[in-house]
Amino acid sequence: MLIRKNISLDDKYLKKLQPLLDANNGNLSAAVRDTIEIADTALTNHKSINDAIQFLKETPAKEELNNTIQNGENIVINKTMLEWLFKCTKGRLTEEELVNELINPFEIQDMKQLEDYLNRVFRSYQWTIRTSIKCEDTNNPESALVIISNSTVYSRDFFAQLVAHFLSRWKQLDVEHVFRRSNSTQISFRKNTSTSLNEIMPGIRKHFGYLDLLWKELDDNTEFWIQLMYTYNAERFNLVTLHRSQFEVFATGEVPNPTKMLERLCKQSVSDMTLPDLLVHFRRTYLATQLVKNIEISLNPGNESVTIFHDFKDERVVRNLVEYFSKIFRENGTPFETSSYSSMIEFRFFQRQKSDSSDLCLMEEPE
Repeated sequence: MLIRKNISLDDKYLKKLQPLLDANNGNLSAAVRDTIEIADTALTNHKSINDAIQFLKETPAKEELNNTIQNGENIVINKTMLEWLFKCTKGRLTEEELVNELINPFEIQDMKQLEDYLNRVFRSYQWTIRTSIKCEDTNNPESALVIISNSTVYSRDFFAQLVAHFLSRWKQLDVEHVFRRSNSTQISFRKNTSTSLNEIMPGIRKHFGYLDLLWKELDDNTEFWIQLMYTYNAERFNLVTLHRSQFEVFATGEVPNPTKMLERLCKQSVSDMTLPDLLVHFRRTYLATQLVKNIEISLNPGNESVTIFHDFKDERVVRNLVEYFSKIFRENGTPFETSSYSSMIEFRFFQRQKSDSSDLCLMEEPE
């Protein structure tokens, strides 16, 4: 039985029907019948129209992914194993060749294209990650906010460092802050033209590549570092690290000058450092040497201080230790006074002109 009914269609639906109209020589009724057949087939295996539409959208991507698996370009990996790999590579940067393989720079001209490209890649690989990029100038941004959503924090960090590496090379953007939330990671970027394009941006090194140097050393000198870590562990970290020349001076009974070593580590002259910066570097450096048990610093303006805790018993050793550290603070030029106790040394600093530093450097004898 043939039933005739009037239907109304907007232009946008007619445009979607155009391929079926072309196939039926412009016959609208035939095109609608074909559309019904397609819808009936899709709904046979799906509970709703939305499920059927989603399936039809994802099918080409799945077929393409299956083809890349069959030709060996990609492989199937267990999700738990992949997450373990992401976790164990945290703090290491991906090589630039791999970054360019995953994010093709020749397909991206601006930040909007980067956002679309990343989301397209994530969908094609069936990853649940989604990316959103916010910036005022999509072509040459001075700053940007990249939001990576869904999945786990380790997988988000992996892709975040890929994006950061790409933006540093192609847009000279460096990482300013990283905010990790339960279901998203937000990375704020800012233009950095002071770093060479061949160098890793300092923000990227700080937030995503902080273990690069460690792993390079382990790879290059595996036997040495394994033995060193075994020795430190066996001795419960009761070992001291000193420069060979400083140890030689200590062995003669004299007190070496530690400022050069500190300057090499900080890449800055001690005399040019602000007092707060010096105290932060001092604490980090000498906790790592294990020369003392603990170091506490106060950075309150006008009331800066350093409290050093140790377990040395010999008074001569304590006096030499006080003199050893005093040489650093004298070089900085900020006046200070020293108090020494049985297991503690305290340096208190005074905000006066550096020219007056020579007339105030006091030390109390150990009790």
